[in-house]
This record gives sequence, C-alpha cells and structure tokens, in this order.
Amino acid sequence: MPLFRYGLAIWINSCSESSKQSANASFTKFLKSYLGVPYHANNAITHYLTNTCPLMTTLANLAPHSLGSLNFPREIDGYQLSFLKTTPQPITYNPIPLVPSYFWHSRIFHTLPSNFRYRKALCSEIFDIDHKLYCNTEGFHMFSENCTCATCERPMTHYHRYFCDVEF
Repeated sequence: MPLFRYGLAIWINSCSESSKQSANASFTKFLKSYLGVPYHANNAITHYLTNTCPLMTTLANLAPHSLGSLNFPREIDGYQLSFLKTTPQPITYNPIPLVPSYFWHSRIFHTLPSNFRYRKALCSEIFDIDHKLYCNTEGFHMFSENCTCATCERPMTHYHRYFCDVEF
C-alpha cells in the first residue's frame, strides 16, 4: 500500500481505465488467494466477506488526503497546480447489491479463521465452490439449470447439499 500511496494525488488522475481495472483485478485475486477460493468465484462476495472495496476505489478516496506528504519548491508558491483544481467526491462502494441473492442462504460466520485450511474449507462452503463434487455434468462448468444432483438425481440448486435428502 505505501508504494501505491506515494505521490497518489499526482498520478491517480492520469491512469487509464484499463490500468485501474488491472490493479483492481490483481487485488481481488490476492483476496481470493487468501480466502482459498478459485479466481472465478464471485468478486462481490469476496469484497463483502473481507470487508474491502476495489483497490482503486480505496486509493481514489485517499488521494485528496495525501497532499500533506508532498513538498513543493518555493518557486511555485501561490500557483494552483492543475491536478488540484477539482476535488473529487468520495466514492462509496457497496458490494451488497452486487452479491447474488442465493448467497444469503449460505452459512453465517463471525470471523474468518486464521488457519488457511479452515478458512479455505469455510469459504468453499460459503461460495458454494464444491458444486462439481455433487453435479452429474462432467467437466468444468458454471452452475446452470441443467445440473442434476449425483446422489438424489433432482435438479441442483445453489447450496444443494443443505436441501438434499441424501447425506453428503
């Protein structure tokens, strides 16, 4: 974070959208790696569980407050620098509207375990990652209406193991 914050007010407005998206994607991949979930897991759920927001949103909100750390030469006293003309409004990020509705049927927890193995097991259940273990459809695929349970032969729903008659 200190590397990103260095001279933040100067460089943040000159970043392209693709570089901002790339930074956000890298940060989200880091979070997913920490949680032990695959990269195709839902981003909104990831940010909701970790109580974070995309990296560039955080940096954009820090930018107006980072000017105190900059020292300018006396020769430019009295001049208004071009990147200070407009003060951006704080960006609010709320992942809840982006979280899929099926997520609210998942297991409730109070804190993420510090042990990676337990954290990965909990997040696999919360993200409903183990779909492939119970689905009759072979090969990698995302959840669809054509999926059927391998044990009870009924159409699968998200978090099917909570509702299935057969013990997993």
